[in-house]
Amino acid sequence: MNHLINPTQKEVRIQALLYLIGGILLFILNNDLLMIATRILGVILIAIGGTLLYMYFIKRASIDAGPLFTGLPAALIGLLMLISPESLIAILPILTGIVMIINSIMQLQKAFLLKDYGFSNWTITAGIAAIALLFGVLFLFRPLQSVAFILQIIGIALIVEGCLLFGFDRTLRKAKKEYEKDMHDYL
Repeated sequence: MNHLINPTQKEVRIQALLYLIGGILLFILNNDLLMIATRILGVILIAIGGTLLYMYFIKRASIDAGPLFTGLPAALIGLLMLISPESLIAILPILTGIVMIINSIMQLQKAFLLKDYGFSNWTITAGIAAIALLFGVLFLFRPLQSVAFILQIIGIALIVEGCLLFGFDRTLRKAKKEYEKDMHDYL
């Protein structure tokens, strides 16, 4: 357990390097990686669905319709993910955009209520709601570009995290050397 809490310097460097590589890949190849991941998930779903359908129809291992109602959708969604990953990838940002639009409209209503009640900071709430509304509309009408943008942000965050890990490791090693030198000089 202590090994998980206090990783070695080599493990920290490997983790930082993996963050940097993953971040760069997500930043540069975001659409390609997303398509590959969706297709891989599609193959996995087809395998799961196919196994359940095989158990239901061929092996007749189940007397209820659970494997049918689980296996058929899994196989169909997996097939859709394999054949047309763009369509499935586009659905998630569209749903997110709809939720963001509805939520931001409700927040705008609350901001106007705050204005009616005499609160001077209602503009902050209205501004945040307007920004959320803008992002919701962007997600709704530009779903694939929105996912690519989000993956680029995640890639940048991973690159920053990798750099921070390298920097913290270097600072910690330097501080440890100075501490050990001071302790040696003290004794």
